[in-house]
Amino acid sequence: MTKQLSLIAICTSLLFVSSARAQEADDPAPATQRTGYMAMKPEDFPRDANGFLKPEVWDIIATEAKTHPISNDASVLKERPIYQAYYATFAKWKAPAPLPITEGRLRNLPDPPKEPRFVITDKVWPAKAGEASICLWEDDKLAAMSLGIDDNNAGDIPYWKELSKKYHGLNITWNLITCNIDGVVSKGRVGSAGTWDLWNQMVKNGFRVESHSMTHNHGNVPGDGWPGPDWEAAESAHMIDSHIPGYRTRIYAYPGAGVHAFGVPRTLIKSAVRPALIKYYVGARGGGGDAINQANMIDYFDIHSTTGSVPKILDKDPDPRMAAQNLYNLFDPDPASKFHKNYRGWANVFIHFINNEKDFEKSTYNVAYEKVLKFYDDNRDKLWTGYFADVTLYAAERDTATLKTDEAGDSKIAFTLTSKMEPTIYDYPLTVKVRLPDAWKSTTAKQKDAAVPVEIIDHEGAKFALVKAVPDRGQVVLTPVAK
Repeated sequence: MTKQLSLIAICTSLLFVSSARAQEADDPAPATQRTGYMAMKPEDFPRDANGFLKPEVWDIIATEAKTHPISNDASVLKERPIYQAYYATFAKWKAPAPLPITEGRLRNLPDPPKEPRFVITDKVWPAKAGEASICLWEDDKLAAMSLGIDDNNAGDIPYWKELSKKYHGLNITWNLITCNIDGVVSKGRVGSAGTWDLWNQMVKNGFRVESHSMTHNHGNVPGDGWPGPDWEAAESAHMIDSHIPGYRTRIYAYPGAGVHAFGVPRTLIKSAVRPALIKYYVGARGGGGDAINQANMIDYFDIHSTTGSVPKILDKDPDPRMAAQNLYNLFDPDPASKFHKNYRGWANVFIHFINNEKDFEKSTYNVAYEKVLKFYDDNRDKLWTGYFADVTLYAAERDTATLKTDEAGDSKIAFTLTSKMEPTIYDYPLTVKVRLPDAWKSTTAKQKDAAVPVEIIDHEGAKFALVKAVPDRGQVVLTPVAK
């Protein structure tokens, strides 16, 4: 993989993944083994009263760069004037208003859950004709799984397209650092950052993009003109949406730091970074060793995902510390299982660049990642392989939804689906399972006079309809179809 390092922008990170929690979990060198500069904790660097880095940090970086002239620290020191000039172009930038919401509605679910929001069960099968229930996941799948690629890595796109064909379609989300798309900061690194034309084409091809910040913590020093966390959050989404017509950025993936001094302390994430994200996004993806989100305990602004633990999450004899994160726990219905809490959960795996040259199969990590892709493909009957944003929207709507059966007769079934989430933001359909009368051979469904998708399934001699309906869009009416 080292052959591609020259293409990676300094503002990307392959050593420190996502939030402070993630740095501790995924960092290859435990803190107890570090010395000197690398032994410093994020809070040890000179910071102002708000917790942001002071310009004096550059003196520490300069000392490290002198000791290690071929390092990210040395490179970022040389590029400091470039980023100062870039930040200067945003000198008059003002944070936009948060996403608007109507009275009584929720912009998102901002707080970490203190207790399970509901009880995890096996699939629910309504007992009487006309009865309905909201499925835990789309299409009544047993669990969910999402894939992501951080730091743009546009040079790998041809190979990812090949892998997508090999595994019958991969719903990949590219998490974009926006500062250097089109080579705005560095023309030499546009091969990694990509162009807006490229990302437009990727969206047209059915893939997704989300925000991975403006700069990936590349020189986050207010004294150098860095505009701050609101800028990283709001402007990155604005750049994506303004360059991709009709697109709507919904997710933020926490960046790490390619330079140790730019790592963000846990306290600053809590006090400044996370609050900025809550204004503009429906959720934020963290990192670390955990691959699985407990379905009824999702922290929407630190959604678990992993890259460093990929070689361990499918082990037959896993490291005891990773046993809970084995992906097969998603399918284990045994209440006596030690890891039953992860049954029917949501697994997230991401990667940075991938070596697509002749020695691909010699890399332990690459081989492990392909095993994850095979797991994803082999278990499509059980997994909702949804895009990250779609799963986030679905889960938040589901967590706050109310389903009311309005009518359950021989000629018509009607129900109303509502949610506490803001309907102008949360527009993803939930899957509602409806028990059909025995006399019905099939059904059609309409929501406020517009047809909605329906799938008919048989279970133990009874017919059920899986109806996709968006909350707060009007009553849903099912009528029989004779065949």
